[in-house]
Amino acid sequence: MFKIGDLVRFVDEPIEGHITSIKKNDIIGVTDDTGFEIPVLKTKITLVHGNMRREDDDFESQRPIQTGPFVEKGIYLAIKGDQHEGLAKFFLVNETSFDVLFSLSELHGTKVTGIRAERIVAKDFLQVYSANFSSIGKWPAFQIQLLRFHNQSHNIQPTLTKEIKIKPMDLMQNKIKNDLLEEKVWQYEIDKIEEKMDLDKLKNHFISHRPNR
Repeated sequence: MFKIGDLVRFVDEPIEGHITSIKKNDIIGVTDDTGFEIPVLKTKITLVHGNMRREDDDFESQRPIQTGPFVEKGIYLAIKGDQHEGLAKFFLVNETSFDVLFSLSELHGTKVTGIRAERIVAKDFLQVYSANFSSIGKWPAFQIQLLRFHNQSHNIQPTLTKEIKIKPMDLMQNKIKNDLLEEKVWQYEIDKIEEKMDLDKLKNHFISHRPNR
């Protein structure tokens, strides 16, 4: 019923937070805005709808009106929050004209564990994960798979698979303003075209960088 990243509310106390761990014996770890993880029985929390959309949400009513040119690129993993606040919130941001079906998983060597699989409409975003900044060294490596859809004629878009590992040094970089989130975030471009360096380019690279005698 519950997944890491879900926004939940305690049944018996005025506390809200995001699920940051799922433990044994039906214990859920919930991290509030102070950055502290609180263990609680799963029977003592309930889902909060809003920024965490569920399968029964009406996607068609959320679809923004398409205006301007067709945008093919611009899908990001964005991290919001400040390290002194304790809680890092992970978003998938879709700045394209496509609807995107995605799968987010944790990588463990040659195996993966699914975290979330949903749909993000064009020009929209979705929170998909939460974690403590204090445990950044233990954040998992993520595998993100994307399938892009539009009901009008467009260029063929292959299915994408991207692996991302957040390193502590990454969060020492300056944040970038994301217009959809309306906030500065650390972000990773998922649909960036990776340039393949062929043999001739590689040879020219080394020749051009050879020191003069």
